[in-house]
Amino acid sequence: MSDEHESSGTLTEPQEGQAVGDQEPEQQEKRKLEISVEIQDVGPCKKHLKVTVPRHEIERQFDESLNSFQREAQVPGFRPGKAPKQLVVKRFRKEVAGQVKSSLLMASLEQIDEDYHLDPITQPKLDLEAVTLPDDGPMAFEMDVEVRPDFEVSEYRGIKVKRPVKTIREPDVEAQFERFLERYSQIVPKLEGAAKIGDYLTADLEFLRPDGSVLSQAKEIEFRLQPELRFQDGHIPGIGPAIEGAKAGDVRVVEAKLGSAAADPELRGKSVQVRVTLHDLKQLRLPEVNAAFLTSIGFDSLDELKDAVRDALKRRHESQQKQAVRRQVLDHLIGQTPFELPADLVARQEKSTIARLVMELRKEGFSDEEIRAREAEIRANAHESTLRSLKEFFILAKIAEGAGIKVEEEDMDLEIEGMAARSDESARRIRARIEKEGLADSLATQILERKALEHILGSVEFEDVALDEPETAVETVDQTASPAVAGEPEQD
Repeated sequence: MSDEHESSGTLTEPQEGQAVGDQEPEQQEKRKLEISVEIQDVGPCKKHLKVTVPRHEIERQFDESLNSFQREAQVPGFRPGKAPKQLVVKRFRKEVAGQVKSSLLMASLEQIDEDYHLDPITQPKLDLEAVTLPDDGPMAFEMDVEVRPDFEVSEYRGIKVKRPVKTIREPDVEAQFERFLERYSQIVPKLEGAAKIGDYLTADLEFLRPDGSVLSQAKEIEFRLQPELRFQDGHIPGIGPAIEGAKAGDVRVVEAKLGSAAADPELRGKSVQVRVTLHDLKQLRLPEVNAAFLTSIGFDSLDELKDAVRDALKRRHESQQKQAVRRQVLDHLIGQTPFELPADLVARQEKSTIARLVMELRKEGFSDEEIRAREAEIRANAHESTLRSLKEFFILAKIAEGAGIKVEEEDMDLEIEGMAARSDESARRIRARIEKEGLADSLATQILERKALEHILGSVEFEDVALDEPETAVETVDQTASPAVAGEPEQD
């Protein structure tokens, strides 16, 4: 898997002492170890392994490792390779024992990987320091391994999907045109009138417990009044209508809904009251659209600018249409393919899921403000988003495997070139950033999932449905409603 889902692994990673690769070629020839392996299911996607290496295997490996040391050992008074065996054993016993242990562990893990096909999704949890090489008797070690979930993919051919279709009308273009102009606007004091959607407010936010006491507060924060306000662990869906008409000094009370990212477990999924005290109002002053302004932003005429706005709207709708179709297909597959995932795997992946979804939004051309709003929503429900993301990955990966779908180097090149075209950056710079930030596996996972989904969509049945609902504008603040409670670690 990618870094956002943990890297796929074989059971060959742990090493201690001298690596097997440093031994002579004849010592690297594979041979079957007579090891005993007990495997138990200990939870969703988890297996516990108990491995026993018999004494005769230890002695055999000890002889091989000792021979290697004896050929190269530097012992005072003897030429290299000529020191007596017993003297080499006495002088280098610790080093030889370390190599024996490392070699037996490596060989055992490789053999388990070949014989049992556990299909691990992470490297095994093996405490190397706890593994000892005894003077007598067998060597034993235990470890936990996270493996891919075992399930059968439900039939996906012929799935019925409703495809939203939207006609871009002039009011849509005008609304988007105004949003475009806002990039070049000024924020100025609003000296008259009351708050309305689109104004900038300076206000205190006090999140209240059911008994009326203050849960948390943010003093004099500035945010834009939109129909919805998101914060890092929840949102206020009706803040716009509730605050419209208010003036400096007014106090309004609205209801916030907390997500699963709330630090206090008692409040997750609950609603709390928010007291909003308004201190100041500002408004946007849009630029005058004249020849000088149009030239400054790279357009020759107003019609050309509006055509560009219309094209951007079409691309946005196409992206939303794909997301809606994707969601329906995956809803069907997840509903028909029940399997559990370990909670600690989901928890470890939450940060990676946020990073991945933000990268997807950036690839689709969302603005920084829109990405910030979406990111807040993702953070507020990070557990559910991550759980779904992991299930989507496992299902699509299994479909890809069954269909022989792979990610080739050419796929990576085309993806990076597409990102470069959308961002006006060079492909070389984007590639360098991906390598520097370790996002290559994440990108490969996205490509694999998309190719698998395209394979599925080739056999689904579409029904076009009209989509006329306007998008809800959202504002985001860097505030959490629920502070960390005693005994609970603070969330990132």
